[in-house]
Amino acid sequence: MKASRPIAPKQPRHPVLRAAALSFAMVTGAVALGACAAGTPTSDIRVHSATDAKANLAAYKSYAWQSSEGVLLDRTGVWTAKDVDAQAEIMYLVNKGLRGRGMTVARDQPDLLVSLLIVADVNDIEAIKNERGEALSGFDPVGEGALVVELIDATTGKTVWIGGAEGEIRGSRTTDEGKERLSYAVDKLFEQMPR
Repeated sequence: MKASRPIAPKQPRHPVLRAAALSFAMVTGAVALGACAAGTPTSDIRVHSATDAKANLAAYKSYAWQSSEGVLLDRTGVWTAKDVDAQAEIMYLVNKGLRGRGMTVARDQPDLLVSLLIVADVNDIEAIKNERGEALSGFDPVGEGALVVELIDATTGKTVWIGGAEGEIRGSRTTDEGKERLSYAVDKLFEQMPR
C-alpha cells in the first residue's frame, strides 16, 4: 500500500492574493481570540475576603438573615440591570453556599447573622469595620458596586468573615447574564472561606 501524501490547501498563486489571504486569516484569528477573551460575562470579577483570626468558622452551624430595610438594589449595574431587586437571587446563592458548608437556617438563636450589601459608597465598608469588625483590618478596600457578604457572630455582634466581589460597571445586563455573574461571584467568595 502506497503512503498517501497530505493534501495541502491550495495557495493563491499571485503574491498579492497570497498576502491578502494571509492578512485575512490573521485578522479573523485575532478577532476570534479577542472575542473569546473578552466575551465571558465573569472575566472582570475579582473576589477577596478576610476572616477574624480568633473565629472558628467550623463551629458555626446555623444562620439567619440580618433584618434589613427595603430591597437590595444594584444602582451601579455591576451585577444586574440598574435598580432591579437583586436580593432574592443573592440570598438564594448565599443560602446554597452556606448549606453546602453544612449550615442550616435557624429562626431562633442562630450562630451567625448574614448581611448583604451592594456598596453604593466606599465608606460603607469602613463603617462596618468600625462598628463590628476591628479584627478585619486585612480586608482590602472595595469599590463602588462591590457585592459584600458579611457573617456576624450572633452572640458578640462582631464580623467573623467578610467577602467582597467586584466587577466592571457596565450599563446594560440581561437577566441571564446578571444571574451568571452573581452565581460566579458568590461561588468564588465561598471558595475563599476557610473550612
